[in-house]
Amino acid sequence: MGYVAEGVAYVSGIFLIGAGLYLIIRGRFPAWWERRLLWPLVQVTPRVAHLQGLAALGLGASILAIAFSPVVPQDAGAILVLVALAAYVVCVALFLFSTWLSRRPPPSSA
Repeated sequence: MGYVAEGVAYVSGIFLIGAGLYLIIRGRFPAWWERRLLWPLVQVTPRVAHLQGLAALGLGASILAIAFSPVVPQDAGAILVLVALAAYVVCVALFLFSTWLSRRPPPSSA
């Protein structure tokens, strides 16, 4: 991987980790975000924001793990890549689950 690609991977991974921590701590998306940036989400509850934050945190960590894998010994790099791919799959599942939660109708108070 070239130096520019590694730099982009490090910056994007750190950005995603920061955004994920923000969502986990605050429990809501920033107020300055326009509605079109939240397009898959219908009702953003604190639970949905926390799950989205966990997904962003895991995705950022997996990007950093893959970018860091050429620097470590070959066996450790292979383990890093496998863990990063597993984290990526978990993050996609978290994203899809939180999107499904945001589209679910609210429980009726009958």
